[in-house]
This record gives sequence, C-alpha cells and structure tokens, in this order.
Amino acid sequence: MNINKLRQQVLTQAHSAVLIFSDINIRYVSNFSGHAATILITDKANYLITDYRYFEQAKEQAGHPQHFHVICRDRANQSLTALIVELLKQDNCQTLFFESEHINVAQWQAMAAEITQQTQVTQTIALRGTVEKLRMIKTAAEIATIKQAAAIGDQALANILPLVKAGISERELAIELDYQMAKLGSEELSFATILLFGERSALPHGIPSNRKLKQGDLILIDFGAVVNGYRSDMTRTFIFGQASDKQRHIYQLVQEAQQAAINKLTVGVSGQALYQQSANVLLNSDYKEYAGEGLGHGVGLQLHEQPFLGPDCQTTIEQGCVITIEPGIYIPGWGGVRIEDDVVLTAQGLEIITQAPKALQEL
Repeated sequence: MNINKLRQQVLTQAHSAVLIFSDINIRYVSNFSGHAATILITDKANYLITDYRYFEQAKEQAGHPQHFHVICRDRANQSLTALIVELLKQDNCQTLFFESEHINVAQWQAMAAEITQQTQVTQTIALRGTVEKLRMIKTAAEIATIKQAAAIGDQALANILPLVKAGISERELAIELDYQMAKLGSEELSFATILLFGERSALPHGIPSNRKLKQGDLILIDFGAVVNGYRSDMTRTFIFGQASDKQRHIYQLVQEAQQAAINKLTVGVSGQALYQQSANVLLNSDYKEYAGEGLGHGVGLQLHEQPFLGPDCQTTIEQGCVITIEPGIYIPGWGGVRIEDDVVLTAQGLEIITQAPKALQEL
C-alpha cells in the first residue's frame, strides 16, 4: 500500500510523525477523494482528520482496509491544531515532518508554535516533494486505471471524428468530445479540453472558440479522461481536407521527434536525454525557432506530475513511471502540430498507453 511506502521513506526513527496537507497526496496515501482533510501518521498509527461533511466518505474509502483511524473533528469546539496536539501527545511524538509546500507560512508558524509548546515535539522538519516523488512510480493497479482513462479518450475521439465537417466550431466539437468522455465513464475532464482549428492551433494551451472549421485547416485536439482520480493526456493533430506540403512536412517532423524520444526510453534514462533526442530532430529543422520548449511530464492523480522532461531534467525514468511524450511545432499565424502519447516502462518493456492512430489523417 502507498501508506507503507511513505512510512518506510520518512518514519525511520522512533517517536516521529508526518503531517500531510495536500488533497492529492492524501488521496495517494489513503484513497480518500474528498476535501477538508489532514493526515497525521505517527510511528504508532495513521489518522485521517476530517469533519461531518466527509466523515462517512472517509470511513468508506480510508477506514479499516487502508488502516486509517478516521476522526470527525467538531469544528465548532476544537481547532485542527488542538486535535493534532492531542494525537501527538498521545503517541509521544518528538520529531514532526510536515508538507511545507502545501501550507502557508503564517498557518504553519501558528500551528508549530502550539505544537512545540504543548507536546514533546522538539523539532519540525519540512518535507519538500517527498510524496510527489513516491507518486512517480505507479503500481500495477495505478497503471491499469490510467489505461482505462486512456481507453475512454481513444474511443471518445473516434466517436467525434464523423462530426468533423465544414462550419462546425471549435467549441461545438469540444463540447461533443467532453460529452462522449462522460458518457463512456470519465468522472471528470482530465483538464479543460484544447481543441483548435487553423492558425489557432499554434496556441499550445488555447481555449476553444467560435472559430469555424474550413478546408485546409489543421485540427489540434488535446484532452484526457479520469478514472478513480487517475488521468490520461493525449494530443492528435488532423488536417481537414487535403494536406499541403508544408503541413505534411511539419507533421512528419513532429512524428519523427516523438519517435526519437520513444526509441530512447529505457530504465535509467534521464529526462534531459529524452528531451535531447526529440530536440535533435526539431532543432535541426527549418522550423527550430517554433519548436516547443519541453517534451512532456509525468501523469497520474495530477495532470502534471514529476518528472518534467526538458533540457534541465536530471530525473531518471524508472519502471512504473508514466510520462507523456509530446513534441510540437507552433507557428504564429499559421498553426501548430503536436502529437502526444502516455507511455510507461513495465517489466515487459515500453508500452504506449494511448492507442488512437497517429498516422496523418485527412478528414
């Protein structure tokens, strides 16, 4: 279980404890998907603190099978800090780790003052990115869930392609794609769908508008589904009508850049090395000034997770790491091409999770 990974990583000494504030990290270690929660893990027990709004949900998701004591705090009569103090004293905690990136300075200073004054805690130690690093390596169950989300995306995209006709707007087609994902079982959008036509496809994160489709347009679609909190992320680029020589050439460049990175993907390779493989294709082309700056990112409970693949990424890719590979060329006033897949390294080797066809399609 993920809670055991955290315990082994952080609670290596007696009389220690860790506070988790991030909703995403709370979900990762406990399976609780609600809000208004704090987790305290001591060397004696695991506590999930919430209130009446989420108490029943927390018991169902994080109770006995996940080995958490779920506590319903009476917000009117007991502060969060007072309850934490009570638990720290009960478990004789002397060292307290806390997620410094997920609580503001003023809140922590006030909380820490009470804790050090009223408990045996003699030192507080900031944790920075500890749970996020654990989240990089997915279990088989996590990978299976991401595959389910990706399969929804694959099918939803296939379902809307027959609707691609002259005069349809970006917004109309995006709404239909979102509907198809929901209909197929996505619990929410992985992120706001990016669906852009023609010259607007040069906006890497553009918002769908009322721009209508016309012959010769590039169509860039970047979207994802969500299953049990885990996200997919895929981009495909199409041509409406017959592709021009320039469109074909740029599409081929981006496809070659993506494949170059995929071919390099092995256990132990750095994010920088993957980026460089892709960059070698794009930065040696006539369109080098229009190449996107990064290559991809981890994906899981959040859309953007560690590692972040780019020229400065020294993080190595390990078995179980799910990442996106998404090179692109974006030419203002003309358009853009991006091809993106979710990939994972397993014991059997590289697996491409997103399955929608990547060959250039003229719709």
